[in-house]
Amino acid sequence: MGKVIVGVDYGSKTSGFTCAAIISDSRISVHQATKNKDADKWLKELLEPLKPNVIGIDAPLSIPGALREIDGFTNYHYRKADLEAKAMSPMFLGGLTARAIELAHWLRQTTASKVIEVYPKLTAQELQLDSKRYKKDKAFLSEAKDALAGDTGWNLDAVEVDNWHQFDALMALRTAERYINEKANTLGDKAEGLIYF
Repeated sequence: MGKVIVGVDYGSKTSGFTCAAIISDSRISVHQATKNKDADKWLKELLEPLKPNVIGIDAPLSIPGALREIDGFTNYHYRKADLEAKAMSPMFLGGLTARAIELAHWLRQTTASKVIEVYPKLTAQELQLDSKRYKKDKAFLSEAKDALAGDTGWNLDAVEVDNWHQFDALMALRTAERYINEKANTLGDKAEGLIYF
């Protein structure tokens, strides 16, 4: 059995926006949570039997070092990685951050997966996707998908991508695959929490 790699675009619990993109046996598939259902429960049920090697989650997986009294950290709102990525504060995202950290802990315990924090927006910049259209213009999805396929060498012809949440799950998957191949870039400080892209 080949490596199983997962990318997750993580959304609020019952929005139906949470998506997972999976490479298993060299096949890529995209899955989306159901609106008004518990996305965390859905993800656990989807991923537990797969025992992925790496899972990349688009959500903060740690909180600022100052809050954890780690020496040398003084910012209570942002981690070094958030400032470098121009990302939202994990504290502002509150409940989502807490859920993501809890989910990552559960996945590490239950599936023995390596769980990393990813940020598809940085991947979009790397792929030079049009920032005015990325995540805003549905008509741009197929062009963005072509750019991702060209960059990764993936065959995405048979992969249905109907919305930007699904696309971001694929972008998270790209980072998780780059991580396995030791090609992922990082922002931040390891002691506090890194963002991979």
